[in-house]
Amino acid sequence: MKPPPAIILGGSSNAVSVARSLGAAGVRVHALGRPTMPVRWCRHVHEFVALGGDDVQGQMLDWLAAGPGDGVVLPCDDEALELVARRRTELTSLGYVAVEADDDVLLAMLDKDATAAIARRLGIDTPAVAVVANPEGLEPLLGQLRFPCAAKPLQSHLFARHFPGVKALVARDAEEARRHARTAASIGVQVMFTEIIPGDEAAYCSYYAYLDETGTPLLHFARHKLRQFPVDFGVACYATNDRQPEAAEIGLRFFQGAGLRGIGNVEFKRDARDGRLKLIECNARFTAADRHLRLCGLDLPLFVYNRLVGRPLPPMQTLRYGVRLWHPVQDTRAFLVQRRRGEMTARRWLRTLAHRQHFPVADPRDPMPTIGYHVHAAMRAARRRGTR
Repeated sequence: MKPPPAIILGGSSNAVSVARSLGAAGVRVHALGRPTMPVRWCRHVHEFVALGGDDVQGQMLDWLAAGPGDGVVLPCDDEALELVARRRTELTSLGYVAVEADDDVLLAMLDKDATAAIARRLGIDTPAVAVVANPEGLEPLLGQLRFPCAAKPLQSHLFARHFPGVKALVARDAEEARRHARTAASIGVQVMFTEIIPGDEAAYCSYYAYLDETGTPLLHFARHKLRQFPVDFGVACYATNDRQPEAAEIGLRFFQGAGLRGIGNVEFKRDARDGRLKLIECNARFTAADRHLRLCGLDLPLFVYNRLVGRPLPPMQTLRYGVRLWHPVQDTRAFLVQRRRGEMTARRWLRTLAHRQHFPVADPRDPMPTIGYHVHAAMRAARRRGTR
């Protein structure tokens, strides 16, 4: 009997990792997302469906309603996660099985203010924040803000519809804060102004777990960033895995206290002022680190899929430490920014790279996601230049 198909919704490099994991296990894979997603060229994908415009969730649901009628729904970005959290009953009625989760908790994890409130209730440190519903609401808060600070959307995926790849806007003074508040209001997105925790890029660390219906963790994984891009608020472009006992203890306390089920990933930054870990955000889905977990011995996509369909579970134990995941293009851009600031020299940067490297997408056994993505990007850039 054939295993039910896997339907990957959204994502980027994480979608490629999920597709490779399940495709290699003999699972038929469908992927839905933006036309630029590298997973569209993955040899393990049976069907790729390109989505466009703002109503991505509606397009996903329409395809699922007319689609295979069975299968496992695996969200790889926040748009897809919100779809699962809000429409799980409908997905089930269509014959699909979605990732294991408490949907109210999923929605809380998609709201940065709600996430921070849960952390504070559990006695976990967070950056100081002030939520701004509209530009007028910023004025009485200006006296409380320490500049520079950052304006972060409460729901990143809504902000990303208008500003792809931008996680936060830095405000260096009150006028810049007002401008960011007006920008957010113009697209109907609430923001919170948060202090910028002092410390270098390597002060960030993450903890991953999978919690069953009783809140028992079925796996553990920890890593820390070496660099990120954009430099101040971005995604890891160079990271390694290691043991992070403090992050694991606090992260698990957060997951269990919040009532999270299924996949959990929490990110911290160690404050240079007091040495304490401050909770930055939580993701309850496959993340860009999925390839990193698989390199270290934890095949999370196969574990999640098999658990949902009742197949034997793969072993989930970290087998290797010190494994480095490097995004060469983004990391080079991060280095150039740091060099301009006087924070990094070429010699020091090259010295940090003197290790065996692994890549988020590039793989000689499946080269087309890398080739297709960069060819497509080059063609788009050429068209933009031609238009100008």
